[in-house]
Amino acid sequence: MKNKAIKALIEMGMPANIKGFQYIVEAMELFEADEIWSTKLSILYLKLSKMYSTTPGAVERSIRHAFSIVLTKGDLEAVKTYLPLNYTGNGNLLNTFFLKLSLEG
Repeated sequence: MKNKAIKALIEMGMPANIKGFQYIVEAMELFEADEIWSTKLSILYLKLSKMYSTTPGAVERSIRHAFSIVLTKGDLEAVKTYLPLNYTGNGNLLNTFFLKLSLEG
């Protein structure tokens, strides 16, 4: 899952050097391990914040910023493959991204 997420994020045009990139990759790994993470976003942010010695709010903002970049400046054809084009919040974007990656086999 990790390699799929990295490949897709780069394909969509997300800079690999922003914090949100790594948080999204880790979130996909957590979703794959246990789908409970996909329904408990506040707990997901807390888990990621502990992994990276930051705050849950910083994790949430970094993920939001990362998705905002690809939805406004990314390769829209690639973005359409993995995400809805109308920004609908981190939870929906993370879940949609995970489901699309999962369908790739």
